[in-house]
Amino acid sequence: MRLQKLQQEEALIINQVDNAIALFDRSNQLILFNNKLTLMWGLPTAFLEEKPTEQVIFNRIVEQGYWSESQKQQLETYLQSEDIANSCFYLQQSNSICLEIYTTLTSDGGRLFTFRDVTKYQQALRSANETQASLNAEVRRLDFLLQLTERLQPATDLKELGKFALSYLVEVTGAAFGDVKVIIGNSNQRYAGAITNQISGQFIATHGEIAVAEMQALLNQGIPYGEGLLWGVVETGEPMFVEDYYKNPKALPGFKHPAIGQLGIFPIPAADGTIIGVLTLESRSLQKLQEAPQQDMLMAACRTLGVAIERVQAQENLRRINEDLERASQMKSEFLASMSHELRTPLNSILGFSDLLLRQSAGSLSDRQVNYVQTIERSGEHLLQLINDILDLSKIEAGKVELNLRPVSIHYLCTECLKMIQVRAVKKRLALTLELDYRLEQANIDERRACQILINLLSNAVKFTPEGGQIKLSSRLAYGSQLEKEYRPDRSAINPSTPYLCLEVEDSGIGIPKHKWHLLFRPFQQVDASLNRYHEGTGLGLVLTKRLAELHGGTVSLESEVNKGSKFRVWIPLTEMRQEQARMAYLDFSPSQSKINLQLKEPPTSPAKAETKRVLVVEDQPYNQAFISEVLELEGYKVEMIYDGGTMMQTIYSPLVTPQRLPDLILMDIQLPQVDGFQLIRQLKAHELWKSVPVVAVTAIAMSGDRDRCLAAGADSYLSKPLKVDELIACVRLYTNSESKEVDS
Repeated sequence: MRLQKLQQEEALIINQVDNAIALFDRSNQLILFNNKLTLMWGLPTAFLEEKPTEQVIFNRIVEQGYWSESQKQQLETYLQSEDIANSCFYLQQSNSICLEIYTTLTSDGGRLFTFRDVTKYQQALRSANETQASLNAEVRRLDFLLQLTERLQPATDLKELGKFALSYLVEVTGAAFGDVKVIIGNSNQRYAGAITNQISGQFIATHGEIAVAEMQALLNQGIPYGEGLLWGVVETGEPMFVEDYYKNPKALPGFKHPAIGQLGIFPIPAADGTIIGVLTLESRSLQKLQEAPQQDMLMAACRTLGVAIERVQAQENLRRINEDLERASQMKSEFLASMSHELRTPLNSILGFSDLLLRQSAGSLSDRQVNYVQTIERSGEHLLQLINDILDLSKIEAGKVELNLRPVSIHYLCTECLKMIQVRAVKKRLALTLELDYRLEQANIDERRACQILINLLSNAVKFTPEGGQIKLSSRLAYGSQLEKEYRPDRSAINPSTPYLCLEVEDSGIGIPKHKWHLLFRPFQQVDASLNRYHEGTGLGLVLTKRLAELHGGTVSLESEVNKGSKFRVWIPLTEMRQEQARMAYLDFSPSQSKINLQLKEPPTSPAKAETKRVLVVEDQPYNQAFISEVLELEGYKVEMIYDGGTMMQTIYSPLVTPQRLPDLILMDIQLPQVDGFQLIRQLKAHELWKSVPVVAVTAIAMSGDRDRCLAAGADSYLSKPLKVDELIACVRLYTNSESKEVDS
């Protein structure tokens, strides 16, 4: 009874085990099993109690269709080859049940089989592997998009960016080829041009170089509007998937190859949603292109490409615009130079002959005639000032103005500017006053430009102040904290502790309405812009003042009240950096400035007391010829005239010219017919006979760098038209005086 009870308890324990158990003795007969074994394959208990061998049981399982014959043979082979005590074999049945079969050798030579159902585990493992694969693919996709975005930032070459995108997309989609096209043009004149494409080696090997060359030629040529399927994608903005592309009636002739089966055409959008390109991919599996993750990745890549294409196109447009602007600026400079010459040439005659007439060298004039000539001269000077304003503004805007910074006495600057404006102020009975802050005796500024600033402001004050009014010029040391409270057109940031030289012009004139202050510093703008305005001018004076102040690192400000007057202030910063720049500018420019002063210095010896000197004038304008001849002949010089550059070139190399026949001085116009003055000067200075003759360049161009170009060509000095009689005479005397020439050489 105890033995029977023990066997019952043992059977109960065995049947509670989840796994199927089968114990075979050393003769391979079944001696122990549990209920799980009968249930797993539907084996009758009576059959198992007959103690069948493991081979019989395995054959029965095969007969019932759970295992295949090959699976049984694999298991038997595995068991025969295994000498170790414990082993494990994996088997998936036809009913999708996955089994792990564990075998253990017993001490008496038998074998214990444990059949474990691991279907759920395998499913979970398979699901985990699939999830991992999906995650890996997603990570790879995200890494691709990240790299694409990173390459987008510095990318300036669309072809390089497109190649990077295609190398990944063609690989992951298993495509035979892919390309990126950009839409170019407008409306029905548009066409799709490929910026890059990629064709697999397998496709080339299958269809040959000729077919590939035909496809490549079509891509290089571009696809006109309406041809092919891509324009449907451009119009709708939705991707298109095409089965058997080569059979499609809209297929392009160059792409009708049987190997091209499935196509995916994806839109490349700009930031505003406009389709600016398309991505085309051929795939062995169209379903793969249409999968949501894949399609999301492709659309994200297209959006990134769209940003890149749009940015590169914008940069290209900007480059073309800059080139056009540069050409326009160059044409403007050339036009201004040409107009400067054309306008200054007649002005030279007008002002020159007016000056001669006022000197009354050729005979006395009546008071009325003197008045007429003075009117002509004033009108010419006014016209010259207008031309100079336009040229100065053009040079400043072109960045061709360099400041000659040096320590300048504020007292000297202000008093000299008041002297220049005094005659006009006296005519209107205006009271001029000067107020100086003696804490600031000098500043590092460009004296000529600072003088131009003050003359502009003082001229405006005289112009807009009624007779009997007052004008005050003052200078003082001020700080940024004071400037912050001022009305400034530029509204730039101010450091409250920065010291400034503040130059102020105050008048009791007509004043300016506050709502018109913004017009004052715009080019060619005037407060009174009507056709019948009372005050003349170009509207450039305050613009030039502002730009010149900004060149010094400063700014301008104003206060004004209608019928009470105005205060215009110029603020120039006084910093250590500015002082260092001034010192360097002084070292760079002072020799050149000294030379100019030396050239215009009148020598003590008058040519009338010396031997008659000969001056050769190379000039093509008859009025200028007459004016220069008149001035020099009245001074006792003998004038010889050559009318064009070609004749002067022949004269240089003429065998008839001897040292005795050389002139004492050559006045060389720069703009001449046939051969320009620069070339003639270089030829003169390179000629063994002529190089000793001083050459003074005379030009009406008056653009930035003209003086330097003349001196670089070999000229000894430079005069700008309109010529002033006193300057012309002083320059000629300097170079025809033997003592001066010896010193200069």
